[in-house]
Amino acid sequence: MAKEKSGFPSFRQELDRPEGRARWAEWLWSLSAEDESGFEGLALALCQIQSHGVAPLRRLLQAEGGVPAGWRKIPPVPQELFKQSRLFVPEGQTPRRIFETSGTTAKHPGRHFLLDVDLYRAVSTEGARRAGVPWETVDLHFLVPSPQEAPHSSLSAMFGFWSEQSTHFSHFWIQEGRLDQQGLLAALSEAVRAGRPVGLCGTAFALIPLIDHHEGSPLRLPRESFLLETGGFKGRTRELSKPDFYRALETRFGIPAEEIWSEYGMTELSSQAYAQGPEGIHRTPPWARVRILNPLTGRDCLTGEKGLVAWVDLANIDSVLAIQTQDEAIAAPDGFRLLGRRPTLPLRGCSLTAEDLRSS
Repeated sequence: MAKEKSGFPSFRQELDRPEGRARWAEWLWSLSAEDESGFEGLALALCQIQSHGVAPLRRLLQAEGGVPAGWRKIPPVPQELFKQSRLFVPEGQTPRRIFETSGTTAKHPGRHFLLDVDLYRAVSTEGARRAGVPWETVDLHFLVPSPQEAPHSSLSAMFGFWSEQSTHFSHFWIQEGRLDQQGLLAALSEAVRAGRPVGLCGTAFALIPLIDHHEGSPLRLPRESFLLETGGFKGRTRELSKPDFYRALETRFGIPAEEIWSEYGMTELSSQAYAQGPEGIHRTPPWARVRILNPLTGRDCLTGEKGLVAWVDLANIDSVLAIQTQDEAIAAPDGFRLLGRRPTLPLRGCSLTAEDLRSS
């Protein structure tokens, strides 16, 4: 792969074609968590390609001294830049899908432009499969709008890909912005009577009403069922800690707290990290890496230290592979323990701000 770096124009054109994108996916699948040289070769090649197509990344690299010698030296682009700039690599192409960040208070949502969703479809299914999420073996109940109702939601798209590839029943229970709680509970009760395992997947915000408004005895889901939450433990009237939230889910649905899955992804990314249990460690697939950075120095934190999450995602071929988030986590030997959003902690280790990169 290192040889590809010197011929980036033809390589870039390959990534603009379906066969080239399929070949890139094959390279990603060939990686292992221990394959540092393979990951680095792909990361540096992609970084060089993207530096020619994305002006803010090019300015950032210039400020840092050019394309780096190792993947850990690739400077991450601030996540908020997705709200301010059109970060799209393919020249002369029109993106076929645009994902947007959610939030009612954001006047300018972050936008992730994709030439196609082929690679996102591949990594969001294969990544969950490799993490061990049993989404292919049970009926699936999604507490998000369908991809048709929310075409700009990356989470709805991901669950839509799971639904397409599963041979079991699946349904999206949020329609016109409202959770059909009565219909969902009726479907879950029927699954309990039939002994048919289910997967209940959605945001914590959507799961909390099922805890708050239940009556009578717990609805104990059949064995081999699972729950998956995508973060955000703030309810309509209260906020729960993650351990309290997991205990409440355990009580409500009879799922051991240690078996509840947590998915961590973002609109601006293509890959996801998964953890199990209230104190679980999030781990990325082999084609993605996470660095936990000290917000004062920009340097990697040691195991046990707290810092800001920065992603390097090789599946982000249409925008930028390295992204600095506003999420806080504790570094672990083989992953990280996610703490949540800390917008008051800007990373100071970079010489350019998002505003500098956008306007310079």
